[in-house]
Amino acid sequence: MLIARTILSVCLVTMLASACSTTPIPASEATPAPSERLSGLQSPPPGEFATLVVTRDQGFYGSACDTVLSVDGKEVGRLRSGEVARFYAKPGAIILGAQTSAMCLGGLKEREVKLNPASTIRYRISIDSSGGLDLSPTAF
Repeated sequence: MLIARTILSVCLVTMLASACSTTPIPASEATPAPSERLSGLQSPPPGEFATLVVTRDQGFYGSACDTVLSVDGKEVGRLRSGEVARFYAKPGAIILGAQTSAMCLGGLKEREVKLNPASTIRYRISIDSSGGLDLSPTAF
C-alpha cells in the first residue's frame, strides 16, 4: 500500500510539473503579435538588414503576463503565450532582452545576438515549471 501511494504521488507531481512548463511552437504556427504591442524595429532599415524572429512558447504557465522584449535596452514589443514577432535591424551585435511584465516571476534575460546581413535569426522564450524565464536560440 505504501509503495502504491508513493508511485501515485510521484506520478501526480510529475504530471503537475510538466503541465506548468511551456512547450515550443514553430514560428509558422504561432499567432503574430498585434501591431499595437510592437513598438520598434518593425520596418527594414535602408541598406542591408537582418531579420530577428522571436516566438514565445505556448502553454498555460505564465500566460497571464506579457513578455516584454527589448533590443539594446529599448522596448520593441510585448508577446503573449503562443505569439511570434519579427524585427528588422542593421547587421552587427545587439543585446536581445526578455522580461516578464507585472508581478510575474522570470526576471530579465539578455543575450548577445550577432546579426549578419540578409540572415534570419530565431529565438524562443520559454518558462519552466519553476517559473524561470529563458531566452534561447531555436530551430523552430
